[in-house]
Amino acid sequence: MVSEEGMMQKRKLLEGIKVIEYANFVAAPISGRVLADWGAEVIKIEAAFGDTTRAVGMQWNFPTEEDECPLFEMENAGKKGIIIDTRQPEGAQVIYDLLEDADIFLTNTRQKALDKSGLDYKTIHEKYPHIIYAHLLGYGDKGPAKDNPAFDYTAYFARGGVAASLMETGTSPCNSAAALGDHYAGMNLVAGVLAALHNKTITGEGEKVTVSLFHTAVFGLGLYVNAAQYGYNMPISRRQPPNPLNTTYKCADDKWLQLAFFQYDKWFPGFCDIVIERSDLKGSKYSTMKSVVNCVEEFVGIMEQEFVKHPIDYWCERLQKAGIPFEKLQTPVDIMKDEQCWANDFLINIKYRSGNERVMFTNPVQFPDRGTPEYVLSPKLGEHTEEVLKEIDYSDKKLAELREKKVIN
Repeated sequence: MVSEEGMMQKRKLLEGIKVIEYANFVAAPISGRVLADWGAEVIKIEAAFGDTTRAVGMQWNFPTEEDECPLFEMENAGKKGIIIDTRQPEGAQVIYDLLEDADIFLTNTRQKALDKSGLDYKTIHEKYPHIIYAHLLGYGDKGPAKDNPAFDYTAYFARGGVAASLMETGTSPCNSAAALGDHYAGMNLVAGVLAALHNKTITGEGEKVTVSLFHTAVFGLGLYVNAAQYGYNMPISRRQPPNPLNTTYKCADDKWLQLAFFQYDKWFPGFCDIVIERSDLKGSKYSTMKSVVNCVEEFVGIMEQEFVKHPIDYWCERLQKAGIPFEKLQTPVDIMKDEQCWANDFLINIKYRSGNERVMFTNPVQFPDRGTPEYVLSPKLGEHTEEVLKEIDYSDKKLAELREKKVIN
């Protein structure tokens, strides 16, 4: 077992890695946050008006002040922040200078804007072949939709089939959970970057890494995309699941229970005896997977009548005793109070510059021997511009000239 002192002395996993992040909103910035969590120096470039997440959090009741801006915070913790006007040639040159000793260029900027600023892959690769160019896309870099604007609402949930697959047959689509697809795509990009980084340690060469929101959805729905070839189509009704005990049930207290009954024949006797106390169902047409698939909706109706007799905690106790996988359907409010989250540091308390203490989620990839990493607040707008540029030998005179031209803040 590693001591607490030993945890403190360990070198950070990505210590010495430098990331230049030229990204906005969520999908690529969350990649930068993860890399920063693991010790990389992540320098976030913003325009003078700032990343959009600094301003739009009010849609989810978030404050949007500089001293407490949760939407920006959750995607940008641990980074250094600088302001550069990339519309000016001098702005692009500042980025080139930052790339001299960097390892990764991270962006989700649309291709036309990158081409216009001279920050496209071809230009950067020719100048700096050591750079890993990580591009988070909407729909991929080929095909008729490659230049379409994209958010996870559109490229991931809508075109990617996620929203339609999650809706109940015959009802309206579910409300998309903002940033869900962004975070999955961002983690995929981190994985690609680390593979490229490993190769770079051997060859010295950087390369282009791309991940798209659309492809992330297709990959995530892979089971159902493949099943569609065999006539299994989404959406489905909760009353017509793959098997009648792989669905949700409403309990007497109006709370919902999810069952995951994947070893049907093995678990069915215990389910009858311990959970619902219906030994009469053993040996019936409902007792084997082979026979129950022919009467799924019928058996779901029977089970609905059983589960609605008692509150959810009654059923949880019995399912736990029977060893059958289940969970309550939790809301985000429930998650905030979930002891499993707090026991494992899935959630932590942070203190904003405002003095307010709030809850924040953590990186889902953990390294237990290293303990809980220190949480570093996201940067104020342009907070580190002078510090970062002086590190690459920009003189006071040069900085003053760039400020006068409004290239930097």
